[in-house]
Formats: sequence, structure tokens, C-alpha cells
Amino acid sequence: MKTVIIGGIAGGLSAASQIKREDPGAQVIILEKSGDVSYAACGMPYNLFYKDKPVEELYALDLDTIRKERGIDYRQNHEVIRIDPVQKEVAVVDLINAREYRESYDYLVYATGNKPIRLSLPGFEDNDVFYFKTLDDTRLVKKIIYEKAPTNALLVGSGYTNLELADVLYNMKIPPVILEKSATILPSFAEEIRAKVLEKIEEKGITLHTNVDIMEKNGTVVSTRAGDFDANMVVVSIGVKPNTELFSAAGGELGVAGAVKVDRFLRTNLPDIFAAGDCAEHYVRQLGRNGYMPLGPAANKQGRLVGSNIVNSKAMKMFYGIDQTAVFKFFDLTVATTGLSERQLGEIGANYVKIHVDTPTRGAFPGGGIMRVLLLLEKGTGLILGGQMIGQDVVAKRLDVIATAIYKQMTVFELAELDLSYSPLYSPVWDPLLIAANKAAKEA
Repeated sequence: MKTVIIGGIAGGLSAASQIKREDPGAQVIILEKSGDVSYAACGMPYNLFYKDKPVEELYALDLDTIRKERGIDYRQNHEVIRIDPVQKEVAVVDLINAREYRESYDYLVYATGNKPIRLSLPGFEDNDVFYFKTLDDTRLVKKIIYEKAPTNALLVGSGYTNLELADVLYNMKIPPVILEKSATILPSFAEEIRAKVLEKIEEKGITLHTNVDIMEKNGTVVSTRAGDFDANMVVVSIGVKPNTELFSAAGGELGVAGAVKVDRFLRTNLPDIFAAGDCAEHYVRQLGRNGYMPLGPAANKQGRLVGSNIVNSKAMKMFYGIDQTAVFKFFDLTVATTGLSERQLGEIGANYVKIHVDTPTRGAFPGGGIMRVLLLLEKGTGLILGGQMIGQDVVAKRLDVIATAIYKQMTVFELAELDLSYSPLYSPVWDPLLIAANKAAKEA
């Protein structure tokens, strides 16, 4: 059995590793366009802090381990330019040696990830504009920071990436200015959570402009409807889109947000072609349908399942799905979400209740902080539909408890009875989750 995988970052390498794990004799070829191997993209902003720490330290595995220990034929700088689903082969360009060749397959895994949405405006193809999506982007930003010593930075977009970058650049003494086209930031978060992020932006003296329409960039000056901004460095992070042109050109069907349409087994409409990761749809359990939320954990889970389903083609398993759990850091705050958002609940016409509480994260012990817990629950039944948190100290792991509760379809009445650990070093005697659950139980 021969499997060709297009893309070798998260989903692609996970698929390859699982195939070799279950069938050591299988032939697995990864064709990766870049010169890198699978890496932890979420660590890129924090690598900027360290002048001499190579970005290659973000690699999940080194090339020798992939090739020798896992037995995977991993080919860097090999770009697939065409898929022929009838002949079951791909056309490949070896970018280093400038030669084109064809590679046949029994199974094909499409794992090309996504790419940044670019600003098609004058000046935004300049060398001092970065989209901060790949390790090459990180290399270039580090080069600018440590060789040109910028005195300020303009961040276009206010999503997770640029908020994390704002934190990093601020602490590197490079004052950031954020421009956001929408009326507010973090639209998937409730106002009660968003307000705390805005408070932190104001506390740090970071300039944020919303409702901004950008017109052009001329040299170091970015012209907008809100005025002109002079910047030594510009980072654009206004969203991503699935990298699907190659698949679509081969007759592949696209779905939500232009991602590769997949069934629950992660098969596409093309014979013996699977898709995984940031280029593919993701089944959202609570909605009972596919959505698109490109994050590393889902990409790795999908890749592993694709690998297993290729080996076990007569006994394939379904992708269980995601609960839309995500977290990011913003200065001393952790901001996290799981389950459905208010916007999604409104779209499906749910009858829901929202509560939030502010509470200390620890008992009578130095340190800790304050956190805000927000719960969304079904009116009448108390079924937990979503949860969001923001605060200092241990936030992410508490959010994981809510993610688990949603996975098991628990109610706030059940959440209130959980036997959570207590020590003043880690929690008040009533954990913030229990306080929130008890308040929610009264509103259900």
C-alpha cells in the first residue's frame, strides 16, 4: 500500500505516523512545499523574545527522526502542482532541483493547511509587511526586530495572533498600534469577556482603533479613514482561508468556509482521497454538522484518524468532532472558550441563559488572581451549552473541566456537584467553577 500525503505539518505528519504505526510495511511519502517539517505554530510569537533561539526549535520532530525512526519518506521543498484522481497520481515540482515528476498513489491525503487572507491594497506587498503564518514569517520578523530595531509596529486585525503579538512586542519595548475593521474585537466572545480584554488594552496604553478602513500603504505610512499611521513594521492578521485550490482544480468538492468537504470518516468526494487539518471541515458535535475552526489539536486528531482509516479501510471510524475549545494569553490574562458562542446560539434559535461570576483563583495563600467564569446553559434543562473564562492564574485547565462537561452533555446541576480538588494553594474552598454552576442552577 502506497500513500502520498500533500503537506507535512500537523495533519499530514500525524496521518503518516499513524499509517506507519499500524502498518510498518506501508510506503508513505510526504510532499511538503516548504523547507520545514511539522512545527508548533502557536509558539511562533514567543520565539521572537529570543534572538539566538532558532525557530527550528519549534519543530515537533526533526527530519532524521521522521525518516529513520518512523520510516516516512519526507520530501521538503516538493510542491504538488496537480492531482489526477483518475490516474491516481500527482504532479510534483522538486523546487531545489527544478525538476517535475509524477508520483502515483493508492491513497492520497490532502493536508495543505490554510493561508492568511491578504490585503489586496497598494503597498501591502512591501518587504516590511508580514502575515505571520509560517516559520519563514517568524524568521523575517526576527530579522527586522534584531537588525533594524523598529520603534513601533502596526498590527492590522485584532484576533488571537495579533493580540498575542501585541503582548510580545509591548514587552520587547516595541509599542504596537492595533487597527480593526470591525466595530469590536473577539466577536466569538461574550461582551463580559471582551470587556476585560479591552480593559487590559487600555491599562497597557496600547492604541486600538476599531471601524477602520485601510486605503493604502506608502513607504512607512498606512493611510486609513481614521487617519495616517507611521510604522516601522506592519503585521497583517485578518483571518485565514483553507488552502484548497489544488483540490478544487481536481474536481474536489468544497464546503463550509471554502474548506474541503469531508464526511465523518474524513473522506472527500474524490476516490481514495482523504483530507485532514486546517484545509478541511471540522464536525461540530453540538451543532450536528460540519464547521471550520482550524486549530492544532483538531488537525492532529484528524490526521491520526485518516491514517488509521487508510490502514483499516474495511473498518473505518468516524471523527468524533470538536467542541470549539480554544485559549490564548494576553499579558497576565488567560482568555478561553469552549462550546457554542452566543452568536451561534442566536443563529440556531436556542433558548438560553447566561451568567457570569468574578472570584479569586486561590484560597488564603499568596499569589493567584481574579477570574471571570461565564456559562451558557439551556433554559429549563440546565444543559451546559458553552463556557468562557478570563483571568489570572489557572484558567485554561478550569476551562477544560467545562469542555469535559460539554463533551459528556452535563447540566449545571451536575457540574455543581463535581468533587473538585481543594487546597488554598490552588483554589478557594468553593472553586470558581462550582460558584458559577450554583449561580447558573438558580437561573436555569
